[in-house]
Parts: sequence; C-alpha cells; structure tokens
Amino acid sequence: MSLEKLDVAVLKKSGYMKQRQKDLFVVRLRMPCGNVTCEQLEGISRLAKKYGTGYVHITTRQGIQIPNVDIHNLDAITRELEDNGTPPGSCGPRVRNIISCPGNAECNYGIIDTYGLGGMLDKEFFGEDMPVKIKFAVTGCPNACAKPQENDLGLMGVLKPAIYTGDCTGCGTCTFMCPEKAIVVEDDKAKIIWDKCNLCGACVGACPTDLISEEWKGYKIFVGGKIGKHPKLGKELVNAKSPQEAIAIFRKIINWSKKNTNVGERFGDCLDRVGFETFRNEILG
Repeated sequence: MSLEKLDVAVLKKSGYMKQRQKDLFVVRLRMPCGNVTCEQLEGISRLAKKYGTGYVHITTRQGIQIPNVDIHNLDAITRELEDNGTPPGSCGPRVRNIISCPGNAECNYGIIDTYGLGGMLDKEFFGEDMPVKIKFAVTGCPNACAKPQENDLGLMGVLKPAIYTGDCTGCGTCTFMCPEKAIVVEDDKAKIIWDKCNLCGACVGACPTDLISEEWKGYKIFVGGKIGKHPKLGKELVNAKSPQEAIAIFRKIINWSKKNTNVGERFGDCLDRVGFETFRNEILG
C-alpha cells in the first residue's frame, strides 16, 4: 500500500485498524460464526509470526485479529490471508462479522441451523456500507447464548409445541421438563400456558407416549440492541417462518436503515427517534 495514498478511515472499513504505535496496524479477519479450520489456524499462526509479533487476539465477535503489523507489510499479509481463506474483515460503518452459537449442529438445545443461516447472512450482508456499524447475531434457541438482544439485528430459533391431549394420561412428565413451568395438568390432561411459554421446545420429546410434537419452527427477529456506554436490549419484531423469509426481512431492515439512520447514529437510537411502531409498519406493512 502506498504511504502517500494511505487513508486510515478507508483501511479501517476493510479491517485494518491503526494502532497507537507509529506505523503499526491490527489486521482483523473475516470469520463468520467464529468458525475456522485447523489448517487456517496454522496459516494464521504462521502469518502472525511472519508479519506480527507472534500472537493473535480473539475478539468479542468470534473473530481473530493480528496486531503489530507494519504498514509496509499490509499488502503482503493481505494476499497471504486471502490465500489462507481468512481474508481481512470489516470495521467502521459497515455490517460487521456475523456471530452465532453452534445451534443444532452441536447443541442439545439448538432449534435451528445457526451455521447455515449465519453463512447465508454473511454472504448477503458482510461488509455492506452503512451510515453506522451494524452487528448481527444468530442464536439457536431462547437460551440466547449468542446474545441476539444485544445486537443491532438478532435472530433466535424458536419452536412452538403442540399437545395432542386425546390420549394424554396426565402423568405430568412434561411439566417437569418445561423450564418455564408453562405446562400444567388439568383434568388429567396436559395444557400449555402460552403466556409463560418462551418457545424453547424443551417439552418436545418429553412425553413418554410422544404426544408433544413440533407445530412450527420459527426465526424470531430482534432489532435495535447494543451494548457500549449506553446499552439497550433489542425489541422483538416478528417470527419469520423460514431462513429465506428472515433474510428478506433483514434486507428490508438494512435498506430502511440506509434511508433513515443518521451518520454515526446507532440503529436502536434511530428507532427511538423515528418510533418503533412506525418502523414496524414500514417493514411488515
């Protein structure tokens, strides 16, 4: 990279962050859902030794960054990182690295394929220019390990159960399996109290006679969350019924944000200014 043409702000948007030390940069890597192969880790280790000072930092957004890279080596490390399948990432006013929990690929509680959906979101949105930074999180169930309510856009797997009460014996096994105490036995029949149910799906499979099953699986979308100096939790927007519908809604939200969010204004603050119901009607109406 030419020192004469160096634009630190442009570099930052592409994952190169100027350090406080003269001529040194942190190189942040693109790593959707925090997944990286052993071979890629070996490559990152080699490049951190070659161009950095032999160590890396694991970021809060499930990524890896290499500190202490000299400005004269940015071109070279970029080429080798791309060859390694771990190119520089995104920072500044752009869509950032998509994070997720393992979802149903590994976790007993996972309802949805978080890796698959996270990869689809990464392909569609990663690095897209915005008025302000936008952070996505995908979590597999209401345990919310990936903290979707703390991100600008969050997505949570949910599952609505159905009880076929005709053959229910009222044994009560399902009542013990429900962590929200949302199932009771009345007149020797199991009954769901929907005001308490958080759609975690823990009751599905709990019935010894298989009378509790999945009615539908959904993708609950949260908007407007953030942490930082003035944290706030995101608000529930809608339950999408498929990954494709969820991504289509995300696209509407991103396009809406580009038109309505002021430069440097966090998305949740924009929703407060415009009004959540106004936003909801424009997205879902």
